[in-house]
Amino acid sequence: MFSAAVFSAERVVSIDGSLTEIIYALNAQDALVAVDTTSRYPQAATELPDVGYMRQLSAEGILALSPTLVLASTDAGPDSVFEQLQQAGVKIVRVRNHYSVDGVLNKIQAVADALNKPEAGRALAGSIKQQADAALASIPADAAPPAALFILGAGNRGLMAAGSKTQADAMLALLNARNVMAYNGYKPVSAEAVLQAGPEVVLIANTAAAADASQTQSAALNTQLAMTPAFRQQRIHTLDTSLVLGFGPRIGSALEQLVTLLYPPEMQTLSSAEQP
Repeated sequence: MFSAAVFSAERVVSIDGSLTEIIYALNAQDALVAVDTTSRYPQAATELPDVGYMRQLSAEGILALSPTLVLASTDAGPDSVFEQLQQAGVKIVRVRNHYSVDGVLNKIQAVADALNKPEAGRALAGSIKQQADAALASIPADAAPPAALFILGAGNRGLMAAGSKTQADAMLALLNARNVMAYNGYKPVSAEAVLQAGPEVVLIANTAAAADASQTQSAALNTQLAMTPAFRQQRIHTLDTSLVLGFGPRIGSALEQLVTLLYPPEMQTLSSAEQP
């Protein structure tokens, strides 16, 4: 009885969209009192108080919510904010982001343990692992790695493309796809550079709000991607950022969707027909 009463009185601030998703997936959202701006899913999370961008936090804004526990990824900061929170008596749990299926499973268990729901964490992790493994197993064994370009948003300001050492690159590697951009991080790229890279498929990650500007994006893409194999084959796809790059409890769904886009059945049928 005592431990249940303590848990019910917990006041949690979640700082990282993937951690927030895990809290909801564990059905522990009643303890949430605030989230950060990267917490866009589920919709209910966006209706909670917002403590700001995860890399530019303020101790005062968080303390004003009287939290007992702050769950944050190690990407959040500055570190001095967490030191101030700890000095004020707030329990801090930092969770490392590893951009892999195992990384997601470990993150789920870390959040579940922090919320005193270890068994629920194991059950959730088991279900997600099963879905993710099935999605990856559906990749055709004899399929050539598709040449993919991963873009963060698209519009009048041009294309911001993902290189290596990014979440997008990690996701492509999971799916045995080849990232056509070899530089590190996210950088703006010209139409000429994209044409030279020759992507067979283009994946555009957008927030829901940015996706509303689809007409503007379409016009920009028609100009910047028009000569690529991906454009000619109509293999340009817009996706939800928090789903495909979140590395949270929806990773199984993200992998299922991306396998379909990277290895469409019609392309596999064509490849089989071309074999002697």
